[in-house]
Amino acid sequence: MPRDILVTIVCNDVYSRNWMSLLLVRDWRTRVVSELSLQENLSLAFNQMIPKPDLLLVDLDANLEDPGLASELITLSQRKVHPKIILISSRPEIKFFRHINGLMLDGYLLKNEISTSLAWALTFASEGRFVLTPQAEETLFQSSIDLPANKMILRGRSVPGLTDRQEEIARLAIIFSIGRRDLADELKISDQWSYSIVSELYTKMGLEDIFSGEIDPYQYLQDDPVIRSHIEEIINELGDSKKARDLETLAFHLLTMPTIEE
Repeated sequence: MPRDILVTIVCNDVYSRNWMSLLLVRDWRTRVVSELSLQENLSLAFNQMIPKPDLLLVDLDANLEDPGLASELITLSQRKVHPKIILISSRPEIKFFRHINGLMLDGYLLKNEISTSLAWALTFASEGRFVLTPQAEETLFQSSIDLPANKMILRGRSVPGLTDRQEEIARLAIIFSIGRRDLADELKISDQWSYSIVSELYTKMGLEDIFSGEIDPYQYLQDDPVIRSHIEEIINELGDSKKARDLETLAFHLLTMPTIEE
């Protein structure tokens, strides 16, 4: 596998920061190397970072009233050596984007639209795509910001074939890697049943058959060539392993795979 994509999260809200960090840590391709608050001088902080991040993920939610944030991002993005900059927020922030003329932006995501597919979005950004979610694209259009030809519109997705209950179990046990005892407490079931119910989920997803090559992992997932190349890379790296850790790794990447919209 290629080297990790190094990410710095810039965010004031602890809950949001933990959500983003956990999703990025769980993905094989991304690694969080530092976390900053929006009150810090981003250029100065970047100078002092070792290693330097490839990508800055900036949460707009808690600091929109600070006029200095836009100017700091513009200054940082225009440096000779600078990280890619992805902005993320809970709501469309048209007001903010009217103050970022000159910002060399690499994407804008809305949290409810990207859902658990955040690491996929940052992976595509690292490969040179301008990543957006649908309503984020509309926000930039309304803000009169020209979008590049290499834009990629992403949306978090539900996995066909899983019930609402199974999706909730997959979210807790696989995407956020909650321990089986904690899962049992959350679902109000026995510890033994929590192991069994996750095992049944792996079977329904056909993970062991995917490793053996008996099932095409795209039979119930979006067959996009860009996504396919990443999944094939992950499967090849894991080999034919059926260890619990590797089953969970493959399941995580399948469950968080986004929909790519034209």
